[in-house]
Amino acid sequence: MDLARYTALFLSDSRDHLQRCNELLLAWEQAPDGPAPVAELFRALHSIKGASATMGFESTVELAHAAEQVLAAIRDGALLPSREVLDGLFRAVDGLGDAVDAVARSEQPDPQRALVDRLRALAPEGSPRAGRVPAGERRLRPRAGTPSDLPAAPAGRSSRQVRVDLDRLNRLVNDVGELVVARNRLAAIADRQIGSELEQVSSRISGLVAGLQSGVLHARMAPVAEVFDRFPRMARDLGRTLGKEIRLELQGADIELDRSVLDGLADPLTHLVRNAADHGLEPAVERLAASKPREGLIRLRAERARGGVTIVVADDGRGIDRAAVRERAVEQGLLAPEAPIPDAVGLLRLLATPGLSTRTEVTGVSGRGVGVDAVMTRIRALSGRMELKTAPGRGTVILLHLPVTRAIVRALLVAVAGERYAIPFGALAEASVHDSAKGEVTLRGEPLPTADLRHVVGLDGGGVGRRPIVVVETGGQRAALVVDALLGQQDVVVEPMAAPAGLPLWVGGATILPDGVPALILDPAALF
Repeated sequence: MDLARYTALFLSDSRDHLQRCNELLLAWEQAPDGPAPVAELFRALHSIKGASATMGFESTVELAHAAEQVLAAIRDGALLPSREVLDGLFRAVDGLGDAVDAVARSEQPDPQRALVDRLRALAPEGSPRAGRVPAGERRLRPRAGTPSDLPAAPAGRSSRQVRVDLDRLNRLVNDVGELVVARNRLAAIADRQIGSELEQVSSRISGLVAGLQSGVLHARMAPVAEVFDRFPRMARDLGRTLGKEIRLELQGADIELDRSVLDGLADPLTHLVRNAADHGLEPAVERLAASKPREGLIRLRAERARGGVTIVVADDGRGIDRAAVRERAVEQGLLAPEAPIPDAVGLLRLLATPGLSTRTEVTGVSGRGVGVDAVMTRIRALSGRMELKTAPGRGTVILLHLPVTRAIVRALLVAVAGERYAIPFGALAEASVHDSAKGEVTLRGEPLPTADLRHVVGLDGGGVGRRPIVVVETGGQRAALVVDALLGQQDVVVEPMAAPAGLPLWVGGATILPDGVPALILDPAALF
């Protein structure tokens, strides 16, 4: 039998079971006086063991069986679920995760003899009385039921689902993108023949393509919970490593993002959570001295924003010392000695400089000065932007503004000197006109930071007289972009583009217009 065809199913199911194991162990550790979820853990580990045996991964079978033996001893009342025992189960889950990752790399899982021996030492097989609970010591009560006699899930409305290979779905999304380009081209031709049969057919096709586009993009959507769910375990391990008490709150985990955005979000959030735990949160003694709770709080929240989703990473720690950042920047020649303490935008720019860190020593968690740079680089690659807020003694908030999808976006087309550019709708606030002789734009009495798109793209001269302006929102503030013409709104397909060296930061992507001419997509946050 060719087992290779079942590898994807094995990986998907095993990762689901391991995630469930982590959730159960975390809940058990945080509420040790509650019922122990032995039966649920048994079921997940047994499923992994059975799938591994089918695939021929004997070392994984052995590790899962050793973990089951520990659970059996707890279930039979022969072993107390102490901190050492729970740590052993956590390590077993990690070891099974390493084995699954090896399979994903087309490698055979490594035998993990030391871990298997440690688990067997906790509850030796064939010795049901091993690890007897001392007389007079209260046992935790395991949750009733075994894997075979658990009550059935309540009957409800069934959800019919089918697994689709992500590569196939991605190809379908790309094909729909090309179809959108062709639709736009057809609509442009039909507009020149108002009232004709061609215009009627074009209108009908536009509606069908719009429905197909929406359906395909929604098929690739997934809840941010798929990324968020890995962080409770990480926060627990970081607390152990750093000697801090950490509480993680997750909010908005049901909000959905396109898979292409979601898959790129895990690494940036990992960097930010680790930074919050190491740099931001104080040890318990320091927090108590500052009249704070012993337990430091890290909050991960997803919230819907206009034209996209905002991911918030916040902590209630010590905040960022701007003076210390300025001092390190001066030491490294990034700022002049007389430079003022940076504002929020300047602070973020400095923190994103490779090699700059406020830590004086490198630890296993942070201190190399690459975390914020890695986050900003990745978020920009996702067509998003990053925002920073911090207050001494109160904590730090990082906001990641992301598009719902990177495949097709609604954009405003603008022109300067005959060249056309696209501005994503999510960044737009309003449009108006401006007298170019007045320089800086003032809107309803408020002066706005102003940029002339002609100068941004390196064109000589500038328009005279009254010119259109596009007001965009960047970092919570408004700014004005002066252009020559507003050409209307349109769905544009974000084409894959290998960024050449020296590409300006304001280039957020590229698209193909209905007449077949390529156009650059602007990133307004990088213009001001």
